[in-house]
Amino acid sequence: MNDCFWNARSAFSRWRVLLVAALCLLMLAPWQTGLGTGARDLGEPAFGAYGPEGPRMREQFWLLPGADPQVPLRATVFRPTEASAEKGSPVRRPLVMINHGSDAFTREAVAMPVFYWLSRWFVDRGYVVVLPQRRGHGATGGDLAEGRDSCANPDHLGSGQAAADDIEAALLFMARQSFIDASRLVVAGISSGGWAALALAARNPPGLQLVVNFAGGRGGHAYGRSNVVCGQDRLIAASAALGRQARVPTFWAYAENDSYFGPDVATAMAAAWSAAGGKAELNLLPAYGEDGHAMADDRASWRLWGPALERALARHDGDSGATLRLTGVK
Repeated sequence: MNDCFWNARSAFSRWRVLLVAALCLLMLAPWQTGLGTGARDLGEPAFGAYGPEGPRMREQFWLLPGADPQVPLRATVFRPTEASAEKGSPVRRPLVMINHGSDAFTREAVAMPVFYWLSRWFVDRGYVVVLPQRRGHGATGGDLAEGRDSCANPDHLGSGQAAADDIEAALLFMARQSFIDASRLVVAGISSGGWAALALAARNPPGLQLVVNFAGGRGGHAYGRSNVVCGQDRLIAASAALGRQARVPTFWAYAENDSYFGPDVATAMAAAWSAAGGKAELNLLPAYGEDGHAMADDRASWRLWGPALERALARHDGDSGATLRLTGVK
């Protein structure tokens, strides 16, 4: 306990002290929040914001529901700086939920996702950004629901559906918040998080306007080899199965030098999605950095995918008649 609060005291600023202290309390006092081993006896945990907002894009720690009511998803929320609301009404903003990838070797120790530059891109355009950490990963903990298969016998469809279970529960909860415009929802994901976002698209949740897939897929680097995918044919077939159900438009972005899911795999997946009846806008981008698989969270990569994504967001934002606006952030 002392070590935990020592870390809080050594943080760089007062808001970080309070935020880390709140995290410590959540870990050390499960009986107060319904978390941990006593959760099944004390009922479901309380969901919502914990701790103060920070100066970096109003950063705040939240607990969100996932597919298992006893395993709350830890999440980071970023929000634009608000002008005064007219007549005291809350300012309702569009929401984007950004979903992380997964690594079998580091998933239990991985930090909570932030994707600062990707989050910043959306906050600059007036979006509330939510970054949940799914079950079986890092601070959220719990049993891993996705990725129980093997490279020799991959279940790409089932794994994507398990991840989408968490995303859907968190999305529906956030859509009910007073500062969210529930008719203007976007779900994005990177790597296996992009695949999970595509799985969610097949469910067509209310208010979802666009799914954004950055380098999405499963089974990349099969047996440690670049440009080799576990069960590539199964991945393409699963893309068709999801595309057959999806009515939500999807935006796909892959770099030429992506060592996990290169242009050939990306093209085959998007083609299968479209042939099955889904709507896929595939953007094959120039090589970026040493490995384009990591392009999404880099300020300089905005010039590659930013203009096309901005057009896609505006094109599918027609129901509300709103336009994208640049807003100042701290």
